[in-house]
Amino acid sequence: FTDEFDTPSTFWQFFQTGGMDSPLTAFENGQLRVDIPSRDTWHIGIHNAHSYANVFIRAKVSASPSGSVGLVCRYSETNGWFEFNIASDGTYNALLGQWLAPGIAKYLPLAADGSGLINAGAINSEIGLSCKDNFMNLYVNETLLRRLDITNYGLTEGNIGITAASFKESPMSALFDWVRVSEE
Repeated sequence: FTDEFDTPSTFWQFFQTGGMDSPLTAFENGQLRVDIPSRDTWHIGIHNAHSYANVFIRAKVSASPSGSVGLVCRYSETNGWFEFNIASDGTYNALLGQWLAPGIAKYLPLAADGSGLINAGAINSEIGLSCKDNFMNLYVNETLLRRLDITNYGLTEGNIGITAASFKESPMSALFDWVRVSEE
């Protein structure tokens, strides 16, 4: 399916971790807008309509030069999730996330690096995340950035999602033009 954010959807559920103030999420002008008013805030949106084992998620996103945006696969509230983020400083990371308590997440870094495919400054990219069998593939502008073996983490199925985060600077805004999901 493709969500072009033309109308609000009840399938999106949003969570915050960190930060002093709550992020604001709005479906407007054919986009999903996330405004994060405080520093060091992580915002996760989970699309809970379907669960996928093998999935490819893509999103067209732009963001202010003060944070990161990303995608989520195999999300399970009890078991955790895989996350791929690109940041406004030209870096990326892949993470295993798990809830410790409501609003408190623990992250295990799986990979982190810089890439010339990610422009420093304001983000304006198409990002992609494939979770297929025992591998996670990270894409920027339709180019494979990295392939990771995720055999040992035990996540085999779950929901998909998006992320936006502020770092030391705030506010931070992200605009998702669309999210496309296809089974692998």
